[in-house]
Amino acid sequence: MRETIEHVLLVDDEDDYHFITRIVLKKAGFNGKFECFYSADEAMARLRTDSTKPDLILLDINMPGYTGFDMLRTMEAEGLLPNGTSLVVMCSSSNRPMDIEQARSFRSVDDYIEKSFDLGQFERLTEVFKQKQA
Repeated sequence: MRETIEHVLLVDDEDDYHFITRIVLKKAGFNGKFECFYSADEAMARLRTDSTKPDLILLDINMPGYTGFDMLRTMEAEGLLPNGTSLVVMCSSSNRPMDIEQARSFRSVDDYIEKSFDLGQFERLTEVFKQKQA
């Protein structure tokens, strides 16, 4: 059983969010593997072909073409999520109750955070990850 997040996979179409997430992880002392994808299609290709499961998946809701919700529907239908290991967190600049409710309706979603990602959120997610591993 691991107690720390060692592998983060980010799916977001915005460069700024990739940059901010890198800074937050660095401030948190994270020195594990960090994978970034700009589209759900790219991330799904990675999750389908690589048996290594990330500890934390940060998934944006609103992306052009194929949304985070679309990705979750596909991953759950294919049996790739939930996988018993990865903590799946939906990220959005929206705090609309309908987005939060829809995110929480997926079996694989563990949490929902509003952008921008910050140190407190990462520390809280680390605690959630520990509990999920227990």
